Order: sequence, then C-alpha cells, then structure tokens
Amino acid sequence: MFRFNNILLCTSALVLTLPAVAATTSGKAVHGTKGHPAAPPSVVRVRHVAPSSDPESIQVYRRKNAFGQLAMQHQGVSVTHIDSTELARHQVTDVKGLMNLAPNLTVQPQGSSSAVNFTLRGVGLNDFTANNTPSVMTYVDGVALPIGYMAGAAMFDMAGVDVSTGPSGFTHGQTVTAGEINIKTADPTKTFHYGVSEDIATYDRSITNLYVSGPLSSNVQYRIAGFTQQGGGFQKNEINTGQSLGNANKGGLRAKVAWQPDDRTNIVFSGNWMQDDSQAMGAYSIQDLARNTPTYQNNRNTGWGFTPDFLKITGNSAGTKPSYNNTFWGAGVNFTRNLGFADLSTISAFQQMYVHNLMDLDGTRYAIYDDDVNTDANLFSQEVKLASRSPHDRLQWNVGMYYDRTQMHSVIFNDYTGSGSRPYIQRTSYNQDQQAFSQYGHLRLTVTKRLHLLAGITHESDDRDLYNMQTMRYNTAIYPTPFDNHYGRRGALTNQFSGMGGIEYQALDNLIFYGSIRKGFKPGGFTANNTVVASQLNPTKPESLLAYEVGFKSDYWNHKIRLNGDAFWYDYHGQQVAGLAVVSNYGVVGQYVNIPKSRIWGVEMEIDANPIPGLLLHQHFGYERGNYEDYSAIDSTAVAATYIRTGKLVALYRSYAGVDMGIPKLTLEGSASYKAKLGTRWTLTPYLDYSYRGSQFDVPGNNLYRMPAYFLMDVGLTFAPKSGKWSLGAYVNNILDRRYDVTRQTGLNGIFGIPGTPRMVGGRLRVDF
Repeated sequence: MFRFNNILLCTSALVLTLPAVAATTSGKAVHGTKGHPAAPPSVVRVRHVAPSSDPESIQVYRRKNAFGQLAMQHQGVSVTHIDSTELARHQVTDVKGLMNLAPNLTVQPQGSSSAVNFTLRGVGLNDFTANNTPSVMTYVDGVALPIGYMAGAAMFDMAGVDVSTGPSGFTHGQTVTAGEINIKTADPTKTFHYGVSEDIATYDRSITNLYVSGPLSSNVQYRIAGFTQQGGGFQKNEINTGQSLGNANKGGLRAKVAWQPDDRTNIVFSGNWMQDDSQAMGAYSIQDLARNTPTYQNNRNTGWGFTPDFLKITGNSAGTKPSYNNTFWGAGVNFTRNLGFADLSTISAFQQMYVHNLMDLDGTRYAIYDDDVNTDANLFSQEVKLASRSPHDRLQWNVGMYYDRTQMHSVIFNDYTGSGSRPYIQRTSYNQDQQAFSQYGHLRLTVTKRLHLLAGITHESDDRDLYNMQTMRYNTAIYPTPFDNHYGRRGALTNQFSGMGGIEYQALDNLIFYGSIRKGFKPGGFTANNTVVASQLNPTKPESLLAYEVGFKSDYWNHKIRLNGDAFWYDYHGQQVAGLAVVSNYGVVGQYVNIPKSRIWGVEMEIDANPIPGLLLHQHFGYERGNYEDYSAIDSTAVAATYIRTGKLVALYRSYAGVDMGIPKLTLEGSASYKAKLGTRWTLTPYLDYSYRGSQFDVPGNNLYRMPAYFLMDVGLTFAPKSGKWSLGAYVNNILDRRYDVTRQTGLNGIFGIPGTPRMVGGRLRVDF
C-alpha cells in the first residue's frame, strides 16, 4: 500500500491534465511531433483532442475543426495519437492498455511476467529473456527504453501517447524495424494548479492520481505527480484452493523542474520512482503433457504451487503467491536552445531497475514450469540534435547523434521437479553489456507549392557482450547428477546504414497523397535462458525491413468529415523470432532464430465525423496479411508426442513456407460520444467505445496457440460543469463480459494462456483546482 501524506493514491495521473483547453473541443486531435521538437512532418490518426500541457492555456483556431489541427492533414507518414482523456477513459496505467486503442498494435505480457512484447503491423519480437532490442521502441519524454520490463512499467500523469509505424530512427533515437510508442508526460505549468482523481471499480480495484504544478519564480516552474493502483484481481484458483490472484499494489512519483535562464533557453530536470509489489497474473492450462491436467474450460481459472525447496533457494517465504517485487527509478535533463538559425536540443537520462518476478507458468499445483526471475539493469542515454527553426523555409533539416549504454545482470530459477522429464531445479545467470551509437539526418524540400520531397539516413553501431554465463542444477534425491556449466564470453556487433525517401503531393486544398520507401534494421542478440549447450548462445543476425507505403488524407463538408487511408507492403529479411531447439537428453528449449524471408501487407482506413455540434464519431478499419516465404522450425507437439511414445528426444521440423504468420487479419475500433448541454452551466456526455480483433496465432500451424477473435464494448456517462473543473462519471468496460486471451505461449511439455480483463463496472471523480 502506498500512501503520501496519509492520502491514498491509486492510478496513473491520466485524468489530471485540466480540460480548460477545450477550445479544440473533445474530438480527434492531430499531433505530429511525437514528442521530438525536430521530428519530421507526420500524418496523424488521432482519437481525441489532447489537452495542453498548460491547463490554463487557451488554443484558438480560426476554422471549425472537431478533429484537431488542420496542418497535420497536409503532411505524410502516419502516427496515431491517443490523448490523456482517452487514456483515462480506458484506465490505461501501463502500455498493455494501448493494444485496442491503436490500429495493428499488439502489446502482450511475456508469460505472466511484468515484461511486455510489442508487435506493430505484424512486426515484433517475443522476447522471453528481455535482453534484446525490441522491434517496437518505447520512448518516455524522448528517452528510449529498450528493456521490456522498463517499457512495461507504470504510465501516470500523462499528456498523450503517439504510435508511429514503420522503420524509424531517421530523426531521433535508435533504429528499429516496426515503429515507436512515444509516451509524453505532463510538463510544469506557469500558473498554479493541483488536482486529484479517483477511479473505483469491481474486484476492489482503485486507481488514484494526485498532482501539483506551478511557478517557483518568474523563470522556474515545477510539477509533482503521484499515483497508486490497488486491487483488481479477477482470477481464482478454483482448481485447488479458491484463492484470488492478480491484485495490483503499485505506486510512483514523478517530479519535473523547468528553468528558463534566458528567453532562448529551456532546461527541464526530471526524476521518477515506481514500486510494483503486485500479484502476478496467473496462467491457465491449455495443454499439459506432463501431468495430463485437463484443459481449463474457464480461462479466468488458474492454479499455482511452489515446492518448499524452490521457495527456499529463491528467497521467497512459504505460502507466497505468484508476485512481483519491482523497483524503477531514474533522472534526466532535457536542454533546448534557440540559436537563431536552428534549435539545439540535448536529452541526458539514466534509468535503473530491480526486477523480481515469481511465476507459475504451468498454472497447476505441480512444479512443472515454475520461474523466479531476478534482473538488475541500468541504462544511460545521451542525444544531441540540431534542427532548422522556420516551418516556412524551403529546406527543412534535422541532424543528430544518439548514444546509449545498458548493463544487465540476470538470475533465472526454474523448478521442473514435477515435470517427469527434468527432475531438478535449475539456475541460469549471466551479465550483458550493450552500447549503441547512431547518427542521423533528415531533409524536407519544397519543390513547388504542392510538391514536397523527403529523405533521411541513419547509421548505427550496436555492440553487445554476454559473459559470466552459468547454468547449474540443484541435486535432489531423484537427480543426484552434478551439473554446473560455465560458458565462454560471446559478442555480437551490428554496423549498418538505413535510409528513407518520401513524396507528398497536395492535389487539392483538402486532399493530399503521399508515399514513402523506408529501409530499417534491428541488431542481433542472444538467447540467455535455460542454456545447456554452448550453441544456444550463438547470436541471432540483425533483421531488416524494406517498407513501401502510400496513402491519402482528406477533409470534407467544412471539416465535418475526415477520411484518411493508407496501404503498406513489407519485405522482411532475417526476422528474429522466439523459436525452439531440441537438446539431447534435455528436451525442447527456447532459442531465438532468424527467418530468412517473410512478407506483410495491409490497408488501413479511418473515418471521423462531426455531423452535428457535440456528436463525434470515429471508425478505424485495418486489414493485414503476413506469410513466411522461407522458414522451417521445430514442431514441439510432434517432439513431445514422440518422446511420450518412445522415450527419445528427436528434433522434428516442419516447413512453414507459404504459411500465414498468424497476425490478426481484421482489426476494428470505433467510438461515439455526444456532449449534451444541460442548461447553461452543465454538460452530460454519454459515450460508447468498441474494438474487434481477429484471431491470432502466437505459433502458426498449431491450433492450440490460436487466440480466438474477440469483440469488446465499453459504455459510460460523464457529468461536468461547463468550466470543466471537475467531472463525475460511471462506466462499464467489456460490458458483454467477453472471455478472451491476451497471449498463448509454450511451457515445458505444454501450452498456457493469459486471460484478458472481464467486465468492470466503476465510477470516477476528477477535481482540478
């Protein structure tokens, strides 16, 4: 339980930015900067208007437009913006909550751990050891977080989130293949404000926010925000004890100080801390070939049970439930200076994490696949950037350099004593050092009034080193064989260029066409889990993606209807995936592999409508397909069946050439809201949100890994004064109480799943002063 001055704080300050900015109205807003001052012009799909970082600022537009700034409808490359109001409406307190708010975005927990994996437009990495560069990079206030545990930490006191698609790294940060999630937190204000919000729902869930912001002097401002989240556990151990599981117990603080030593300079100092002592999500058994546990008919049922020896070895107390004990803290300095001809900006940051996750991944009382993960890591990053100032210059440019260094130490314990095939407790430990240095440049040339050309280039060198790798097994009565293997140091060096070119053509004042070709890459990495033979430590090769995209954007009927669309084609080489390997006298182990060639293509369409004052309608349609062109992989089901039948471990492969990659083909998300006036002083806003996600195969070709399609619907009602200084609302999320999975993955001799959130009925109160 986290308490600040005896006030219970519970949530992420997602609803704390004051809506006094409502000069833009609550609708779909457009923002293309992605939190980077010199980012290239971007076309943005936006769900709702984002309040200003200064709650008392007033935004005035000369044209009526319920969907956001018109300027962004005249620039290419798509970005989806999700504002703080939308984040609060959906109780988004970490990145997993973004999955159904942005098209073609998948955010899944790694097993039942606090780490997350991202996939965007079918491109992503299921990183079960969390020590590799993700295909989708997460940024918080311009700082890249390449470790899944850091990226999965809490989001609070938010200004908004931008989701960018396709190869990136031409204007800032690190090079990746799939895209970026840019998280922007609220900044200090020049006038004094403070506020609190409370969100209470079923399963005893409570989310609370608190912030205070204002000036210390004429040129110094500050902002302090805090949150806690409690309860919400909806899983039951119906198989054995009837106990509940999944209650949250986390909280955090963030502080910012902004200083303007002169009228050309702004320096922002920031610090953050977050503690997560929540219960872990529980797994449910889909297939158990070790103990033949029946498949759970209710995916919200779970089970767990840890042996006394395992709890003693890992330092956990008796009776401990699956749980987290994570600490994150960090600090940073963001400097900007107007040089007259250009803007100079630098971002310096340090982040530290201490992660302890205790998990029962078989979802039973048996010790088949129980894990205890301890990872300490720190990250230092430095970026320097110079960008042209005037948006009216014929040539706009952006150049910069980025450096990051990570250091990681991880210890992983596995209890297999009840599996039948591995009668021991195993410990794997390693250190990994990584550093990357990149240089980038981007140009935008105005050829004619209606024609613009874009070009970008980046070079990145990534060097990583794996050392002190050790795997040992604890002897037991049924496993007296000594096993303590030490492995030599391994290195992986990636040194590559990426590039892009684009064109924008303003055919009519309200219609623009655009196209781009982008080539991106992601460095190779290591498998650092369950290592029993040295060959498992061979690094994966870098992956590369050649992306083609065309699109258009348009507004009609005096900006009452917005219609945007795009189509993309990805030529994917060396795709990094979590594959499998068979080790003699041991079994099937996870190992990252490269897929020689894959193809992904898709189309997207967005329609926004404001037919009458107060009524806002939004609909997004996405369809995509992906196929492996050249890929052969271990068939784990056939290997397990052969072992049960013959007692022998044999590597059996299956060709996936021409096989569908398993990404959801159809995604839909939409919303409708109507802001009704009650007299001259009050407003009442009912809303409806929905999303549909097609079926997904985490491992194509095996129907047990298929997550069925699902449809979710949320409804709510918000009452507020015209001033917007407070609001009172009620809601029902997942009103149809759909049962769905957020991931399905391989366990030892089986398959497990993690369920999505059930129906949640709640209310929220927000007050700002």
